[in-house]
Order: sequence, then C-alpha cells, then structure tokens
Amino acid sequence: MKSSQLTRRQAIKSAAVASVAAALAQRLDAADAVTGSALKGRVNHSVCKWCYEKTPLETLCQAGKEMGLQSVELLGVEDIPTLKKYGLICAMVSGVPGGITSGLNRVENHDKIVAYFEQTIPVVADAGFPNMICFSGNRKGMSDEEGLKNCAIGLKRVAGIAEDAKSPSPWNC
Repeated sequence: MKSSQLTRRQAIKSAAVASVAAALAQRLDAADAVTGSALKGRVNHSVCKWCYEKTPLETLCQAGKEMGLQSVELLGVEDIPTLKKYGLICAMVSGVPGGITSGLNRVENHDKIVAYFEQTIPVVADAGFPNMICFSGNRKGMSDEEGLKNCAIGLKRVAGIAEDAKSPSPWNC
C-alpha cells in the first residue's frame, strides 16, 4: 500500500509552484490596475480564409465574430456583403488577376492589373476596407533590377487610382 504522506521534495515543489502562481497573479492584478481597460481592443485578430478552405465563408465569419475576430484576410470584393453582414472587414483585399505568380514585374501584365484596380479599388474604398494587395510576380529568370523597375512603373499607375479613391493606400500593395 502506498503512503499518502507528502514527501519533503513534493512539499517543496508544491510550495514553489504556489509561490510563483501567487506572485504572477499579484503582478497581473497590478498590471490590470495600472492599465485598466486601456489594452482592450488594441489587438485586432484576423484569419485568412485559405487556411480554412473547407469551411464556408459564412460559417467562418459567424464563428470568427463570436470569437472576437475583426477581419478575414485576402478575400475578393465578391465577399464584401458576407463580411458586412457580420460586422467584419477585410484588412487586406486580394483577388488580383494572375495572383502571386503573374504580377507587376512584367510590363505585359500591367494593363490587366490596372484595369482590375480601376474596377475594384473604388468598391473596396466604399466598403471602408483599408488595403489591397498586389504582387510583384515570379521572376522566371528576370533580374531583380528589371523586376523592381517594372514594378515601379506599374505601381505609379495603380497609385493614382488609389489616391483618387482616397483609400486604400497605394503603398500597401
């Protein structure tokens, strides 16, 4: 039969754990007293829909809102009504034609990308969403210098569209 007595080692370990827990609780109480609710709402949590590809957007938005999320990222303008229904935003709207692989580093993509932004930036701005993403594209043997030069040319065209809409910021591309 095993003894139910506490060994000295167990007693010391328990006392140490209780002591650390009490000190931590006291520090947390002191921090709460100093900051009060000043920290509440300063962390904005979000998720990317592609991480939950089997979950319908409607379900993700409903559950996310209940958990305290503020945003679902990298969605297209077609998803704005669902986000609005749940009081959520998309802090980084996506949907650029060509996606991450065919971007602004290739001049031949510029007209299609600019046309997309002409159509979508006003919609995104009207929804009150702050940013859109655009991509440089895969290099496929292109030098960094040429890619940067081409991106700068394309961004100058996109920046004017964003400035006219007053949002999103063209430099969040």
